[in-house]
Amino acid sequence: MGCARMLSTAVLSRAMPSQAVLSHVLFVSALASMTSATTFASTTVILRGTAQPIVADSVFGDSHGLEIHTVAAGSARGAAEKGEVIPWDMVRAVEGQSGGTGLAEFLEIGEDLWRARIRIERGDAALAQAELAKHWSRFRDADGPTAALVAEGLLRCALSAGDLRAAADPWLACLRHRGMGIASRFPTLPPAIDASNGLLPELSPFMPASRRAELIGACESAKASGESGEVARSIVRIAKGVRISAPSGVPGSGPELGLESGNDPAKESSPALRALGLLEDIASAADVRSLDKAVGSFDRAFEEPPSYLSAWRIAAIGTCRARIARTAPVVAGAAASDRAGALGRAALEFLAVPASGLDRTGLVDAYALEEAASLLRESGDESSAAQLAVLAEQKLQDITHSSGR
Repeated sequence: MGCARMLSTAVLSRAMPSQAVLSHVLFVSALASMTSATTFASTTVILRGTAQPIVADSVFGDSHGLEIHTVAAGSARGAAEKGEVIPWDMVRAVEGQSGGTGLAEFLEIGEDLWRARIRIERGDAALAQAELAKHWSRFRDADGPTAALVAEGLLRCALSAGDLRAAADPWLACLRHRGMGIASRFPTLPPAIDASNGLLPELSPFMPASRRAELIGACESAKASGESGEVARSIVRIAKGVRISAPSGVPGSGPELGLESGNDPAKESSPALRALGLLEDIASAADVRSLDKAVGSFDRAFEEPPSYLSAWRIAAIGTCRARIARTAPVVAGAAASDRAGALGRAALEFLAVPASGLDRTGLVDAYALEEAASLLRESGDESSAAQLAVLAEQKLQDITHSSGR
């Protein structure tokens, strides 16, 4: 098989990370140069970095990137076949004939995205945010490696700033890209989302009171559909249910959780939905027996869960224990100390979260401390409740200070 034939049949992934894309660009460049004499090439793509220019019959640009078209040896002129898609941030210029409209505009966008990518890779997310934000509306619903760069770049900028509301929308776009097989465009940096399931550790459904409305609002306003939309709705359901406020009026009466059991078949095909569904089952278990069953299902599904997911599991258990303690029917003749003891034991379940050291964001720890303080206050232990409230507030101050908010 000749080199030109090899090039024409190589339809490469649109999801390659920057270094992998660059390697393939070098390979395609070499092949295209060898076949240019016989393919009547008329377009030259100038790439960023050290990659050699690619000579092709024509190119076509759209939101995905720049498609390289070549003519196989022996084919009639004009019988160009689609080849590799190069992300716009890696294209410096295009010389010669080209297909499609708005090529100059995409090249300008590519320069912005290239600058943003380099800045994020250098740890300067604050400067990159503006370059990415002005192109978000164009790429929010798009697919391909260029859109993946914009989404993950904005996600990393939001996380760097500690802005949960700004992180939700690009994260859900990243989750969609992940489901399509599009890899991270920042392969040299630590992953922004969990590679095993696509969840974002910073967007836990177990949020302290000061951040809960922010999380719910961000997920509810995000423009997401399909799996991403279901993930957003699942987080909202859990977040709205976890606030187990103190009963008002009759002892033992409590708010409705409104959680839905995770028996949706779609959760089996989505790792993110599966994990969230199992957490919902734990948090919404009707009684201790159901709780034990739900925890067992989670543990079988995740024999070695990542640390953040382990923290979410403990928080979900505490959430369920707190509800059971608060809503237990009042038994005639039972001492008030019985209920106080049940509330205290539920508080201990929550305290297992910060004691585990599993939560690297500090947000789940703060949530657990707040809820434990509330339970102890209801039990009559005002002194311990006050101490935990101070610890929760200190945790939130530390989070705010570290993010610069």
